[in-house]
Amino acid sequence: MANDRQFYVDQKAFIERDGKVLVLNDPILGLDFPGGKIQEGEVDWTDALKREVQEETGLEITVGEPFTAWHFKMPEGPHRNAGKDLFLVGYRCAYTSGEVVLSSEHDKYEWVDKDTYQKYADNDIDGYFQALKTYFERY
Repeated sequence: MANDRQFYVDQKAFIERDGKVLVLNDPILGLDFPGGKIQEGEVDWTDALKREVQEETGLEITVGEPFTAWHFKMPEGPHRNAGKDLFLVGYRCAYTSGEVVLSSEHDKYEWVDKDTYQKYADNDIDGYFQALKTYFERY
């Protein structure tokens, strides 16, 4: 019998505001969304996602339903998560308040809608664009 696979759970917030979704740019990997891994001691995953979004963007959100999941093996290199095996869950979220103030993890952001998100199609080495496409196909 094979050993159980070990991986990190990473949550991503697809924050909608006025029909647009917030996308971030990771300077090493490209297309990203606010969110991150659940830390030790965090038992409420919704609170963990809200914490990550607040830390990375300064925004307050309401967390809705999970709508997609994907797997990504972080490549080796200078990234803080290099070599980690990630299972990602995308949540539909609503903007509540705040202005975007990026942490050092990201260098740009943009609000995209059904007419503008396709420009990220060439950046889908890790499933992030497919998750965004799924969002706009569903909502």
